[in-house]
Amino acid sequence: MGDSPSTTGQLQNQLTVKLPLVWFSLSFIAGIVLESLVSLPLRGVFALAGFIIAFFILIQIMARKSTPSPPAFSFHPFIFILPLALLLGAARYQLQQPDIDADHIAFYNDRDYEIFVTGMVAEMPDTRDTYTNLRVKATAVDTGDGHGDFPVTGFVLARVPANQEYHYGQVLRLRGNLKTPPVNEDFSYRDYLARDNIYSYMSKAEATVLPSEGGNLFLKAVYALKEKSLAAIYKIFPDPEASLLAGILLGVDTGLPKEIQDAFKNTGTAHIIAISGFNIAIIAAIFISLFSKMFGPRLGAVFAIAGIAFYTFLVGADAAVVRAALMGTLSLFARQVGRRNLGLNTLSFVALIMTFVNPLTLWDVGFQLSFFATLGLILYAEPLSNLALRLITRFSSPDSAQKVIGPISDFVLLTLAAQITTIPIMAYHFKRISLISFIANPFILPVQPALMILGGLAMFVSLIIRPLGQLAAWVTWPFATYTIRVVEIFNIKQGTIYLGDFSLPFMLLFYGALLSLTFSWPRLKEWFSAQSSRIRAAALTAAFTLLFICTILTWRAAFSVGDGQLHVTFLEVGSANAVLIQTPSGQNVLINGGSSTSELSDELGRRLPLFNRKLDWLVIASTREDELSALPRVVERYTPQNVLWSGNVQASFSAQLLDEYFAETGIPVTRAETGQKLELGDGAFIEVQAEGPRGSVLVIHYKDFSAALPIGVSEGTLEELEFGNVIGKVDVLLLADSGFAQTNPPDLIENLNPQLVVLSVSAGDPNGMPPQETLDNLEGYSFLRTDRNGWIDVSTDGTEMRVEVERQGAVGSEE
Repeated sequence: MGDSPSTTGQLQNQLTVKLPLVWFSLSFIAGIVLESLVSLPLRGVFALAGFIIAFFILIQIMARKSTPSPPAFSFHPFIFILPLALLLGAARYQLQQPDIDADHIAFYNDRDYEIFVTGMVAEMPDTRDTYTNLRVKATAVDTGDGHGDFPVTGFVLARVPANQEYHYGQVLRLRGNLKTPPVNEDFSYRDYLARDNIYSYMSKAEATVLPSEGGNLFLKAVYALKEKSLAAIYKIFPDPEASLLAGILLGVDTGLPKEIQDAFKNTGTAHIIAISGFNIAIIAAIFISLFSKMFGPRLGAVFAIAGIAFYTFLVGADAAVVRAALMGTLSLFARQVGRRNLGLNTLSFVALIMTFVNPLTLWDVGFQLSFFATLGLILYAEPLSNLALRLITRFSSPDSAQKVIGPISDFVLLTLAAQITTIPIMAYHFKRISLISFIANPFILPVQPALMILGGLAMFVSLIIRPLGQLAAWVTWPFATYTIRVVEIFNIKQGTIYLGDFSLPFMLLFYGALLSLTFSWPRLKEWFSAQSSRIRAAALTAAFTLLFICTILTWRAAFSVGDGQLHVTFLEVGSANAVLIQTPSGQNVLINGGSSTSELSDELGRRLPLFNRKLDWLVIASTREDELSALPRVVERYTPQNVLWSGNVQASFSAQLLDEYFAETGIPVTRAETGQKLELGDGAFIEVQAEGPRGSVLVIHYKDFSAALPIGVSEGTLEELEFGNVIGKVDVLLLADSGFAQTNPPDLIENLNPQLVVLSVSAGDPNGMPPQETLDNLEGYSFLRTDRNGWIDVSTDGTEMRVEVERQGAVGSEE
């Protein structure tokens, strides 16, 4: 049975009048996908396009000559435009593929020898705990064959050691093995980098800074402001709040420890710390709500767009951020206009432009989340808001309902609308679905506008007047602390479903069913109205109640200093040592720091008082690189007032950097000597039992309590200490060198006879620490280790000792 003329006319109207850009964009994107799968030659694409155009012209000529006009829909131009859009997408994908020849840097990949690459740092360095990623625009290559530099084009991702400063525009000489980015079963690093036109990778590069510089002056200014702003955040905020604000305000989320990043992912709140379309779409919606109330709908929209533009500029305006800002601004425009079809057309047009500029954007997870979050806001934000308004009106007056619906819509329903369309994408890429996110987001989102506005204000003011910026930071701090604590509270195993492999066909089926139901919404209104009786506005009241309680608790914690106990906390920093000593009167002493900047900064930020974020003493007990590499950046955030140094300054790169920093800043440095005592007040002191080229052996004393820390055991030290007889019995012993048997002999353990033995080691230590021999020697002793128990806090009043751990594990003799 054929379609009726009215049905045909409705379909034609849907295609050509209501949603023309939607169908054109979908055809273009389909062409990109098909070309990636089939790889039709470019000549074949152009030939098909020519055939379609010729056929269309022929049909038009025949239609004009025929007396009775043909059916309007049968030969409508869209019949030809959509296939042309598909072929255009295929052609654009083909043109995006690089031409790898001797003039392209990727031509020199996978050789068995090191090569030299000269190029310019093309964007702000990506600084991590143990390395820094540099995106370098290559200009020349030297293969070492004696012919010198050969001019090339293309980009290289170079991984260089941490703690060396690099800046946009610097010209570098890289040395290393140039490789094709790797691919494994779970992730293709090659495809990931190809989206940014990077086809070459140096996993271990030596970089030499050359005298010349390049780059765009505007970008230099942007990146310089971003670097200064980042440094200012870490000066005025403690960690982890500083790293949270660095992610929110500047898009630098690498400072958060992995545990906190996982907590945000598990609770479905990662959009808060990552610059994405999801994030900016929510920010845009909050901006329009706030500014519309202040300046009216039209002017409010202008201020909101200006706010997003400024935010984009602040975080660096790279490609990913610009994409997210476009999507966020689009959601604002579509919501302000209030017409779904216009919003869908505009969203499709933006997607078309983005994929035309770079077809590989289509496979970018950030683009996919941005697109579908914005789609969710366009399709579901207004219906959900209207549904909630009708529900609330049943239990209150219309005026009261209007007052209540605003906050609920801004902080709950907008997130829900975006999550409806992003959950399948998250399930497909991250193999998990966060059920708790529907609860966590309403608790967290209400404070985000205040956190962003106050945090941004504190950051900018501190660049001009540091004390005033610090004051603003203290006002902002409770909101950041509240955000992190709520995420940690909701980070429960039962709140996340781990899916394993989530198939692409199932995801496409989900979207097909979802969109089918969406466009049949009028028929489902009654059903939703019947189910909506269970929703209560009390959730908002509970959120603000919890906010108030958490604020009081966090401020109370901030003011607390010194509890009358001596605390010796062994921080979890991998196979290295970081020991924080807090005295009864509130002094703070840090011994060494390990290799992870984010972990050490987070641990200190949680323990040091908000209004006294300084270290009274920093004790360098070992100058090995893995013992100190976290400190060069951490001491800029938590400045030590004094330094006690033991060990050879030239023993490691980080030791040299610290020595230079202390000299430049005028921080007093005292060389440790055997027998020296560092007085901590209240009768507590640290005694240097032995000192050598590798460092020192320290003993903490407080009344009847003592703890031995042989962190920097040098050759001959154990004999000098008569294997512990010189020290005598202690309450706590920290094993040296992550439990290495030769530096932890049984005679030492027996002579010290500790009540508790502590081992600082990483899970799956690459050197196999601790060895079984050491574990056998500890039989019968109480034994805790950071890889299983997390941080270990020993507190004492000088007579009795209390032990608290982050994670409960085996306490007692090691089996």
